[in-house]
Amino acid sequence: MANKLRMALTVLSVVLGTAFLCGSLLLTHSLERTFSSIVDAGVEGVDVGVIAQQNNPDGVPFSVIAEIEQYPEVRAVNIIGDGPGMPSGTTMTGQSALILTDSDGNPLQAGSSGTHPLAIYPQGEWVSPEPTLIDGHFPTKPDEVVVNASAAKRGGLSLGDHLTIVTPTERIDATLSGTFESNTDVAGWVGVGFTPQRYVELFTNGTDASQITIAVNDGADPMAVRNRIGKNHRDLLPLLPEQIIDQTTGDTARQLEFMTYVLLAFAAIALIVGSFIIANTFAMIVAQRTGEFALLRSIGVSTFQIGFSVIMEAVFVGLIGGFIGIAVGFGVVNALVQVLNQFGDTLSSIDITYNAGSFIFPVLFAVTATVLSSISPAHRAGNLPPVQAFESSDARSDALGRIRFLVAAVMLTLGISLTIAGAVVSAINGDEFKTETRLAFIGAGLLLVFFSLSLSGPALMVATSQTLGVAIMSPFRAVGKLAQRNTLRNPRRSATTALAVTLSVGLVACVGVIGATTRASVFGSMESTIKSPYVLDSIGGTMIPGQPAGGSRSLSMSAAVAQEIAQTRGVGKVGTLMTGSVQVNGWDNENTTIFDGDLSQFLDLAVRSGDAFDDETPGVMISTTYADQSDLEVGDTVTVNPYGSDDGIRVPITGIYAETNLVGHLMVNAAATNRVLTSADTYHRSQIFVNGDGSTTNEELRDILVDAVAPFLIVQVKSKDEFRGSLGTQINQLLGIIYGLLALAVIIAVLGIVNTLFLSISERTREIGILRATGVQRGQIRRMITLESVILSIHGAIHGLLLGTFIGWAIVSCLRTRGMAPVEFPWTQIGLMLISAIIIGGIAALIPANRASRISPLEAIN
Repeated sequence: MANKLRMALTVLSVVLGTAFLCGSLLLTHSLERTFSSIVDAGVEGVDVGVIAQQNNPDGVPFSVIAEIEQYPEVRAVNIIGDGPGMPSGTTMTGQSALILTDSDGNPLQAGSSGTHPLAIYPQGEWVSPEPTLIDGHFPTKPDEVVVNASAAKRGGLSLGDHLTIVTPTERIDATLSGTFESNTDVAGWVGVGFTPQRYVELFTNGTDASQITIAVNDGADPMAVRNRIGKNHRDLLPLLPEQIIDQTTGDTARQLEFMTYVLLAFAAIALIVGSFIIANTFAMIVAQRTGEFALLRSIGVSTFQIGFSVIMEAVFVGLIGGFIGIAVGFGVVNALVQVLNQFGDTLSSIDITYNAGSFIFPVLFAVTATVLSSISPAHRAGNLPPVQAFESSDARSDALGRIRFLVAAVMLTLGISLTIAGAVVSAINGDEFKTETRLAFIGAGLLLVFFSLSLSGPALMVATSQTLGVAIMSPFRAVGKLAQRNTLRNPRRSATTALAVTLSVGLVACVGVIGATTRASVFGSMESTIKSPYVLDSIGGTMIPGQPAGGSRSLSMSAAVAQEIAQTRGVGKVGTLMTGSVQVNGWDNENTTIFDGDLSQFLDLAVRSGDAFDDETPGVMISTTYADQSDLEVGDTVTVNPYGSDDGIRVPITGIYAETNLVGHLMVNAAATNRVLTSADTYHRSQIFVNGDGSTTNEELRDILVDAVAPFLIVQVKSKDEFRGSLGTQINQLLGIIYGLLALAVIIAVLGIVNTLFLSISERTREIGILRATGVQRGQIRRMITLESVILSIHGAIHGLLLGTFIGWAIVSCLRTRGMAPVEFPWTQIGLMLISAIIIGGIAALIPANRASRISPLEAIN
């Protein structure tokens, strides 16, 4: 407490590290719980789920449902759609998805779970926990519905309101009879409840249900019911709750799993950054107090007593900083989640959940890191002879030893070698490495490179300061020379400060490279692929037709949309991109890309051989990758058949195109699929491409299209660029969360520089007083401190950019086998980061420089 400013700065260093760690753990746990709650809530109360086998396109017959209801072990059977957590086996993508209008007649936006219907069964006949009525009454008439209370509040809906509901097959009007709460009301879920009879009319074909859930009586064995159904009905697939979860954890699970790994990596980085900031601060604090320790030693205080007192101070500071840090981390994460919930979409409505580990572990880290950081300075302070202890701390700073430099060089060489091996070596002697193994090589290489930088930091600081520092500071003459020499006064202190910048900038650079390449993987060739000026897209999220549906909640546009648009003024040709349950060449993909129209007029797929198919003759097109893997070429014929059926036709391959995620690895035209798919409802129409006839401008055509699709509610008019951007929305949201944490890391780096400069100034008070006494002006002092900070920031930024882009390149190169595009370097972002480093350095020095300039010369010298 003798120096309150010094104590505040020490506590601040602990707060920064603890806040970053607490925030990372809280956000990781919340994302995990958000997704788990979606899945767990869906299977709560379910003992057995039943879906159709792949060779059964119809589903679960009503006659079988009636039979199961008569089992003595069965308490209740419910017919459901493809809502969160339920059995996923529908034959038509999104067949139970909905669009519900709000009080203004606009589609009510849902979160990651989507909008789903449910049958409101009588009390006691529910499989899952029964919903709780909040207001009004449950539906008793076909035109009455209930909506979950949170969705009703978001949409401004009140009892008695007239609603418009768009189903995959029709548009209906209903009256809101009540609101309810349900355990499935998570992550922006919107539930619309119908009477059981009306639900069956709307969401089944009248003879079969897509899936059912079963609850058994108390004491009955669900396994016995499951086995009985499987034995008696070979075309059905009964599932236990854990199997249901496996069926439903598709793309969202993989995305959130990816996010948890990223956030855990941030937590690990938070440990490293926090430890370095704390260690650097304590080394400086103890160094500044060696005069005090020398006086204590001279009057008989023992080495142990001095060391013990420093360690106990560390415990005290760690506890205070730890508790303040978790409060700051808690506040920052809540603010970040509020922003994401406000502007997010697919991952919107994250619920912050708290666990003891997110608070206890950061406090333990704060105390442990602070104590460990104090041991070496305490030992050094206790063992210094009193006479030597009176010398300035800078005079006692040690240089980098040869052995240490040699170790750093070996670690750097090994780290770079491991990273390059993980990036480019996919197999040795025919034995392929798994992607996880290669990523582990890259991770190990990164750690070795990082520790090499930390060991060789002082030497690198000297090299940067004596070369780049001299060049940058030369225009500032004497003030610049003083700033440059100040960075060399204690190279270890300067290097440790700059290392926080290196980590932050390296993170941004690495994520920038991965993000730019990921976006290129999703829609890199989109702009050159799409020839049509406008694309009609379905509300509910753009799905990539060539990929598995993965739980996509988008509604299929009806065939009437394309028919209506084709007859609209100003419209020339119309082409429809869709998916259907067909199998091509035996490829086990439930949904295959289908195009209805003359493909060459709407898309340019960079055909490598052959030609694009037309809209009259049955044809198939395949990608270059699929052609290489299957040894197929133009002119060969492949089988096109309904998924799960052996009855099909032979269709020729008309062309081979370059890789594009818009259509996947193979595509068949409607002229072929119309011969094997008899129902128009089997198609999921994702996008409609519209060309003008030349009678209107593009701006006029857009207005005409907006008016034409307004009655359909679910259709959005997008330009080519808007559609390309929508494909990357989900990736951008994931990157948004990461960049939010990166911003926190950069803030911590800035505050770390501020902290170090403050301590450095307090250590150099006498020197600054002498400069002031010899005629150096206040403005020159401020400039000197600012330039010193700029040198540290530029040093950290250069090493961070080199390290971050190198690791980003390695990760992208490793993931090429998983479909990642060739590496894309965001040069603009990299350049902005370098400029930002200079700005960061200047901002970080504002307060310390201002304080230094106000030091009284006589007081300082005294």
